[in-house]
Amino acid sequence: MVRFIRRSPPHTIPFGAERFLAAFEGFEGGFAIGAGVIAGMSFASVSREILIMTAIVSIIVNGFNSASVKYSSEHYMDELDGREERNPFRDYFLPSLIQFISYFAISFISIIPFLLLSNLPHAIAYSCAITIVILLISGYYRAAILGMPRWRDAFEIALLGSGIILVGLISGWIIHVALKA
Repeated sequence: MVRFIRRSPPHTIPFGAERFLAAFEGFEGGFAIGAGVIAGMSFASVSREILIMTAIVSIIVNGFNSASVKYSSEHYMDELDGREERNPFRDYFLPSLIQFISYFAISFISIIPFLLLSNLPHAIAYSCAITIVILLISGYYRAAILGMPRWRDAFEIALLGSGIILVGLISGWIIHVALKA
């Protein structure tokens, strides 16, 4: 018996595939890293201002690093394959810039609870919860546009983001305990 797999019809990807995927790469990594840094730093006896400043600086540096790696790795791979694009600005720089901007913008959302709530543990919990929910939604949306399994991708991205936050939390706790010893 021959079975045919029904595939979703092809979708038009907004802004072109490179720019669309660059924006989502910024969402996935940046959002969770911002919350992870905040969660990890929460063990230190630092003021709210230093915690927020550390998170923002970390977001900016990580975002720039991520965009730089995207630019150089795609350009280098195309050079090796002999497919270097004629317009490096459009084909390499713009996707990297979009990734940096989306990384910064979406990561900044994880800091908002710290600006609105005076209770630091509640702000951390809300920051992490908001991060995971938005990762779930963005994973679902990306899968829907690409014609992939929606809930599988949504939970996969949310779990990866949760792992990033957990690594930040655990590393902050370990460093806190090690410095107290």
